[in-house]
Amino acid sequence: MSSLDDVFEHMRLFDQALREFNAELRASSTALTQAHEQTTSLWRDAAAVRYLQAYEPLAQSLDEYLRVAAPRFEQFLQAKVSQLEQYLNGA
Repeated sequence: MSSLDDVFEHMRLFDQALREFNAELRASSTALTQAHEQTTSLWRDAAAVRYLQAYEPLAQSLDEYLRVAAPRFEQFLQAKVSQLEQYLNGA
């Protein structure tokens, strides 16, 4: 059985990993969007239409995660880490 100190440490590490993941995902998403825009302005055949049909749902889901879900996950986890830290420190 894990102690609360272990739980706190694992939650803190997970919080850090999630924030790093989201930051890297934001940067990658920005680079992908720029490359996509440059490519689609030049690409005008049937394959481009199929590509756009596949790309748009992905781009929308990624954007929604980064705008809505990622901040909520980060806030939720940070609140839990803070609550556990306060409890462990006797506050």
